[in-house]
Amino acid sequence: MKGILFPCRIYLFLVVLFLLGLSPRPAQANALIFELNNQGLALLSDNQFKLGPLTIFLSPWFYTEQNQTTFGLKEGGVDFGLGSFHLTAGRQLNSFGPGRYAFPLLAPPGEGLTGEGLDQVAYSFTTKRLSYKKLYAWVPVQSKIRLLLGQRATYDLGPFTFGFGETALAKEGTPDFYFLPLPLVPVGLYHFLALQYLNLPDPEGTLNLLAELDLTLHLGANAKIYAAYLIDELPLSFWPEGASSTEGKVTASSHTPLKDGYQAGAEWNRPLGINGLTFYAEYTRINRHTYSAQDPFFSYTYKGKLLGGSLGPDSDQLNLELMTTGHDTWEFGLAYSRRRQGEGRIGDQWTNQPDQTHVFLTGTVETTAQFALTAVKTMGLTGSDQVALTL
Repeated sequence: MKGILFPCRIYLFLVVLFLLGLSPRPAQANALIFELNNQGLALLSDNQFKLGPLTIFLSPWFYTEQNQTTFGLKEGGVDFGLGSFHLTAGRQLNSFGPGRYAFPLLAPPGEGLTGEGLDQVAYSFTTKRLSYKKLYAWVPVQSKIRLLLGQRATYDLGPFTFGFGETALAKEGTPDFYFLPLPLVPVGLYHFLALQYLNLPDPEGTLNLLAELDLTLHLGANAKIYAAYLIDELPLSFWPEGASSTEGKVTASSHTPLKDGYQAGAEWNRPLGINGLTFYAEYTRINRHTYSAQDPFFSYTYKGKLLGGSLGPDSDQLNLELMTTGHDTWEFGLAYSRRRQGEGRIGDQWTNQPDQTHVFLTGTVETTAQFALTAVKTMGLTGSDQVALTL
């Protein structure tokens, strides 16, 4: 056995040396980003070190306000890339969906420079028409094992781009085949097979699924519109409580509402033929009870932050933005956002009471409106340095 292992090690060593000899010289990129406002100072150091197909990335952050100082890691890990295929291990940001301001299915926990990604293993690849990513993230809750399985695929058909996304919170005891790293196979399909055809002990209590379907329509080279639909839990489980089927018609004594959300948006370059301008618009609505589960273990949160972004249940958000583009030294932006928040919160359960009929903007509604004017100045001989001022 030793006689076999020794030459194998020599061959492996020679292969590594050969690959390193073919790889280009190490390349390093660094950026320092800071944000100063009336609350405090945030610093982010963005670093990348590339050696052949390997890229090491590290982005620590530092925040100070008055007498309190905190720090953390936004992203950090190793990426192995061969062509359009990438295998990543470490902390990474994720944004699932076609949106620009909100990603109801999966978004980075937290906002700004101090937001942090998820600790995960992921792979991704692209072809001429298909773009795909699959991840396995570590999101424990109350010191209990919990994993987030996620995948996102988009397929380009010229004027149309179809998108599908799926996430699943899985607890310890979930069947092993749920974790197969096969591309494009929904975890919902594994769950359906386990429930219908396999004799497994209570697979229904080991998983909580969310899915999103979206469509983008490209209106020529300068404009596009998109729409997305988010649904919480399995679509097959949405059957009215106490329902019965007679002569092909469904009647129900009581109705459990869908836990879902909607999004629509648009991007318009050169609006009304004006060069150097881009207009963005986006509306997102999340109904009450979305992201909540009967078992608190499956609530769609991690470290107290929503995995679907800052826009929680029983709320909506409108974003409008006009930006200048194509300028060498100065860029300007004018943005407006309006958010409405009802009294619904994570963990709310449908109790099927006669007075419980609304699933959107319930109770007292809080409305927040914000205008922002941003100016960006590009400096330096290479144009790699920028200073931004936002009012």
